[in-house]
Amino acid sequence: MSTHCKLLYALPLLFVSSITGFASPLNCKLLSLVPPGAGIVAGFENYPDDHRHGRLLLSTHNNRVDLADWLSITGVDSQRAFHEGIEVASTSAGSEMLTEHLLLVEGLFDKERIYKAAELNGAQRSEYEGAGLILIQPFTREREEMQDLRWLVILDNQIGIIGTPFLVKQAVQRYQTHAGIDQDLAERLSQLPRDVSSWNVLVSSPTDRRNIYLHLGSRWAGLVEDAEVLLVGARFGPKVRVDFLLHANGSRGAEFFKEKITSFEQVFASVLPGASQKRRSRDVSFEPGRVRGAIQLSQRQFEVWGDQGGIDLGSQGARATSHGE
Repeated sequence: MSTHCKLLYALPLLFVSSITGFASPLNCKLLSLVPPGAGIVAGFENYPDDHRHGRLLLSTHNNRVDLADWLSITGVDSQRAFHEGIEVASTSAGSEMLTEHLLLVEGLFDKERIYKAAELNGAQRSEYEGAGLILIQPFTREREEMQDLRWLVILDNQIGIIGTPFLVKQAVQRYQTHAGIDQDLAERLSQLPRDVSSWNVLVSSPTDRRNIYLHLGSRWAGLVEDAEVLLVGARFGPKVRVDFLLHANGSRGAEFFKEKITSFEQVFASVLPGASQKRRSRDVSFEPGRVRGAIQLSQRQFEVWGDQGGIDLGSQGARATSHGE
């Protein structure tokens, strides 16, 4: 297993899908499979048109590799469809780093076709709790990026799972026992606007916050520091609305939250030159122990922001890179 959590990126990635419509993040069919206690949970719904297609807003490097490999492995299935996706990053026993990673995808998949093709490429079949799976050894082309043995599971030709065995086992168990959505995750997602089609939940703690979020001085460091939970959502349309909600650690005063608004604006400063303070802060509200805000970007501004690196939160042992490097 790799010894460190790699970087957190903005990832404006598009899937091909056949569904339409809006739904609250809480209606995501995959939420019940997310193990409790994750440090990062990122999800999206997938739409076919130019303004509402599925995008992953924030993603760790390990999660990005999982997604790229899932797309590659399942490419033999010409009829595959993707409706929803969730990425999870979590700590492992005895470590403060987010070394465990998981991708969940809901759609339509030809399990046997995908499994047989993986076997022809050297993968091995195995089984866990009655569920057939494929053991994915690190690919030669990406061994510098991914050293983990991963499990790939397809359940009922509708749910795809790939990730480290620690999290895949939990997801399979939750599926088989018809587990409900983790209450903490549900409560946090309920605070996001219902119309967001991409969302993220980042949970920090006094022991891991500095290592995971602040080590490389990322552009989001000022926003995350001394925060307990950071929620980020996006609504894609003619304009891209980016929402955030931050819960503070401990008792914080008004100045603390004003600093967080400034930090949020600074994240997008490179694509909002000359924007007035009044215009930037128009969609801001304060509540006990938390602050929420929103910012509007054009499609072009959002794309440029993503190309420049978007979010680049660092971790110990990771090399600072930007999206597209």
